[in-house]
Amino acid sequence: MKRVLIGVIVLFAACSLTAQQDAQFSQNMFINSAINPGAAGIKGMRCFDLIAREQWFGFEGRPETGLLNFSSPLSPVSNFGIGGVLMYDKIGFENNINFKLNGAYHFNVGSNGAKLGIGVDVGVLQRAMSGITKAVNQLDPSIDLSGNPSDMGIDLGFGIFYYKPINSGNGLYFGVSGQKLLPQKIKLGTATPEIRQHAYITAGYSYFVNRSLILKPNMLVKTDLTSTQMDVNLTAEFNSALWLGASYRVTDAFVTNVGFYVPRGTDQAPKQPLKIGLAYDFTMQALKNRGTFTTWNEAGNVQDVNDNNRSIGSAELYIGLCVIPPPKPDFDIYVDPLFL
Repeated sequence: MKRVLIGVIVLFAACSLTAQQDAQFSQNMFINSAINPGAAGIKGMRCFDLIAREQWFGFEGRPETGLLNFSSPLSPVSNFGIGGVLMYDKIGFENNINFKLNGAYHFNVGSNGAKLGIGVDVGVLQRAMSGITKAVNQLDPSIDLSGNPSDMGIDLGFGIFYYKPINSGNGLYFGVSGQKLLPQKIKLGTATPEIRQHAYITAGYSYFVNRSLILKPNMLVKTDLTSTQMDVNLTAEFNSALWLGASYRVTDAFVTNVGFYVPRGTDQAPKQPLKIGLAYDFTMQALKNRGTFTTWNEAGNVQDVNDNNRSIGSAELYIGLCVIPPPKPDFDIYVDPLFL
């Protein structure tokens, strides 16, 4: 398995690794089920995730992204997993909302607690343009996005996910998934942008050094078969209380991440802790606005704007909680013949 992971990293490092496609997250290691439906409920816990991200501070119209994710086994003894994702992504004039439900079936693949999940997700996505009073493409005035146009499409995804828990030795996960698999176009005014298909590869390893330290290398690769992006991360978890990590997003950014667990319950009745994480992206490229350019104000009048701001990075907040479902009641049913 280690040779496979190394081969995948080398393969994608040789590709062209550019451009943001789907919404981007730096703490993606916490939200596997949001991009791979095969991971839904595979940990045997009910998990809730929240991410809020502000990208490229200093830029007008910078990406702003939010995500809510839920994942759970159907029941404590079921091999089925379910989940749901709600995501909002705003970039400039463009607003994207994506909602999908996912389901998976988990196969036991050994005596060490390892599972292989195969899942699908189905949902809807909406893309809208807002705040535009004129055709935005001066070179092609026939493309008119005025009137805040919007349209909806169908989102279909498929994924395979392998998971081995750390309580049976060193932990491991590996997944391959596809999102937005249906070729389709949406209509925004006179424009008809195409919804691109995306493929993801995720992998992670938890190395139990001792009772006080766990090392967690992980990676994510995403591609639309035109451009590819790869994140490589190493996180160190100390005393099951806090973690520190660093990531490299190829040709784009260095990322630092830190987080901690908030204990819940008491020593006599402990509960699963709340997780809070922060990440900050240090942009490698000299991202800078265009200087003086022509645009339209809210009244629709042409104006010149002098914008020489430079991006100072991106920030991301993560909050997560996983709880163990209550066990199935253990009781016998007796029928009294008098009531038959």
